[in-house]
Amino acid sequence: MSTKTGFGSSEDEVASEESPFKFPSHPDDPAWLTFISRISSALNLLCAVISAVLIALMTLLIIVEICLRFFSLSTFMADTLVGYGVAATTFLAAAWALEHGAMIRVTALTSVMPSLGKWIAEVFCLVATEAILLFLVQYQWNTVFKYWARGTVGQHYIKIPLWIPESFFLIGLGLLALQVLVRLLRLFAVGHTSERSLKI
Repeated sequence: MSTKTGFGSSEDEVASEESPFKFPSHPDDPAWLTFISRISSALNLLCAVISAVLIALMTLLIIVEICLRFFSLSTFMADTLVGYGVAATTFLAAAWALEHGAMIRVTALTSVMPSLGKWIAEVFCLVATEAILLFLVQYQWNTVFKYWARGTVGQHYIKIPLWIPESFFLIGLGLLALQVLVRLLRLFAVGHTSERSLKI
């Protein structure tokens, strides 16, 4: 493990004004970690773009539904599809949000800790988070497989196979677990996570 902890300054230095469509720069990363990080970043960006497209489609669907109501008509599926869409965009964009510092991070305790204490706290939080995420991924995988094997469909106007929306949750959880793993590996490899944080 590197002796460079860098909790006070590394995040601020790395968290420069970068485009959200470019991979965050981590110049301290060894080659093997850069490879893993790039894969994670590419998948995160792809799912973030898909989330943005889903939001646009949900907005369009809501507008269509409003217009149809003026003529006493309905799609009969707007509420269900928007519900699936909101959940899907939340999960698909979670890893990208973590990577780009769009998640709120409470540092009231770690801000008064010495560097070693911050490092230990970071390791504990990342390991605990990764364990929870892997449990959720396993549980969600079993759910998706069960719905797919049984051919279960939703009880709505349009019979949507339930494994489809559930797969969005599985993908989002998997990418979030991968991003947390990258952060944990970076912590051991270079001594700091060098991830940007949302400051309020």
